[in-house]
Amino acid sequence: MDQGDVANSDALACSANKTAASRDEEDDADELEDRPGTRTPSQESESPSEPDPPFEQGSCHIPIHSLPTELLLEVIRLEVLWYIPDLPEDYYSRLVGLSGVCCRWYHVIRDSPELWTRMHGSDSPEIYELAMKRSSGRLLDIVLEADVLYRMQDEDRDHLGWFMAEVRSHVDRWRSVEMSFPPLWTDDITCSLEKPAPNLERLSLYAEERWWSTREHNFFFGEAPKLRDVKLEGIAIRWDSEAIHNLTALDLSSITFHCTDDILEALSHSPELRTLVIKECTTRSMASASCASIQLLQLSILDVDLGSPDATEDFLDHIKDDRDDAPAQLLSRRKRVEGEHPIA
Repeated sequence: MDQGDVANSDALACSANKTAASRDEEDDADELEDRPGTRTPSQESESPSEPDPPFEQGSCHIPIHSLPTELLLEVIRLEVLWYIPDLPEDYYSRLVGLSGVCCRWYHVIRDSPELWTRMHGSDSPEIYELAMKRSSGRLLDIVLEADVLYRMQDEDRDHLGWFMAEVRSHVDRWRSVEMSFPPLWTDDITCSLEKPAPNLERLSLYAEERWWSTREHNFFFGEAPKLRDVKLEGIAIRWDSEAIHNLTALDLSSITFHCTDDILEALSHSPELRTLVIKECTTRSMASASCASIQLLQLSILDVDLGSPDATEDFLDHIKDDRDDAPAQLLSRRKRVEGEHPIA
């Protein structure tokens, strides 16, 4: 089922109960019938590949139909999200398929904005517009994957530009951003991440084939006050940016720091940090004599590798944590240092 058909079949998912849902179907059909590449309601109803949802009179006695709406919504959400790691671009195809189970499922799915907040780089303009309408102003999760983009760009060279322009116009509604992209599209992506993002909570960027990046980007002009979880691979942010203050999780890889002082100073502004991962990174200069040590007393996960044992030890030497339940990397280092310098 292509995405044009998804948009139309969504309008007709409740056709087995035409009396109850006819007005909704007509509204959705009117909304989509003039778009190129979509089928009209009459065409859709004649399609042998779209059977009517099984909503017979006796089906109301099936146990799942007696679930409260909140529980049914959770069942639907889990059913859809279960498949996302393998088929992220088919999220709305699966969602619309579920709306064909029966009339109740159709209305629960249609009238639940939280199910319509994922915006994928693979979405067609029709699906994107429908999702934006049904999200009803809720916060959005932006997903862009390189392998999907390769395919979309072969079909439509302007698809990336269209998608980025659309989601950028709603930056105030971003809740999470997850993007992977090749070097060719780095400038397009980073330019789209310049505006302040007042509601952004999670940021994950993966720049393919960008090993040990040194260029630092001023994402969101430093204004992302709710950002708590950041993962960057092959792409760096300005380490003095206020956008990375008050983090609870930071995961960095394939980045070169100009100086260890930079990352230590950035970390000093996140006293509630619980997870810190720095893998396959390097530093051009180890911590200076004037670099102050920092305390991260909420830290529970720590995994640091700055390319060389000396650079890694130098970094860890500037994290002070005397807790008995400090992260394993700090505890093992503490035991080793105490063994080398036993107390008299």
